[in-house]
Amino acid sequence: MDGHEHDDIMGYRNKVFLPAITRFETLMARHEGPELKKIMPEIHEGQCQVIIQYHDECCFHANDEVQSLWL
Repeated sequence: MDGHEHDDIMGYRNKVFLPAITRFETLMARHEGPELKKIMPEIHEGQCQVIIQYHDECCFHANDEVQSLWL
């Protein structure tokens, strides 16, 4: 539907996006174990902690084609 399986999109994801995310993960806090203990990254001079924010595009289409509304 949205073209996420096209060859150029998959190539970008596998060759550019995923390697970049892998490099950024070294600068992100992570959570381990069943108690989800927060492990902070080791930040060196000149580096910044990375906090990734995800969003779900499907929510933008949640009310498309709605023919009624509550007043």
